[in-house]
Amino acid sequence: MRQIVKSEPNYFTSAKAKVALPKIKGAWSDKNIEKIRTQLREHILLEEQNLLCAYCEKEIDDSSKNSNIDHFKTRNLFPELTLEYSNLLVSCNTNGRCSDYKDTHIKNREEYENIINPIVENPNDFFDYLPTGEIIAKNEKGQFTIDIFQLNDTSLTQCRLQVMDSLEHLDNLSLEEIYGIFSDYHSFIANVYPKLKEL
Repeated sequence: MRQIVKSEPNYFTSAKAKVALPKIKGAWSDKNIEKIRTQLREHILLEEQNLLCAYCEKEIDDSSKNSNIDHFKTRNLFPELTLEYSNLLVSCNTNGRCSDYKDTHIKNREEYENIINPIVENPNDFFDYLPTGEIIAKNEKGQFTIDIFQLNDTSLTQCRLQVMDSLEHLDNLSLEEIYGIFSDYHSFIANVYPKLKEL
């Protein structure tokens, strides 16, 4: 998970201005929003998230079957934030992880105080990364976030471990060059690659 800088596109601002009842969860199904939803997902994914899931940082394409626009604070609990652009992220559609797990396990509004919001907080303040591919928490909020998005799911730790194994064979490359080789897990790379160079 990494910090995400949001930049609301004008077409979304215009579309939501036409919604009669913008502060109800049904506003997401308004015809004005439905018309631009695909374009909006592509904008968020390409312009703000570098084709990475907002939570696990797995690379995803802009296909609707592989990703979804996630309301960080779910519409069921926060209907007034349905069309709030700063509440919209793109998540992978992996069952039992990321937005799928969060949305089925958060039961009340107060629990959101325990989750890192990558739009307003820097996840690096809450996480550290091990060469084994695991993410470890620096505090309780970090641990709750790891758990609520299943960020140490075996498939994710194995993928990060494979990246780690490859990083050990690379020398004297900048992080930007490394990102050109590995499209996923940029926070993990940014954290462990400098440590490798120190060994």
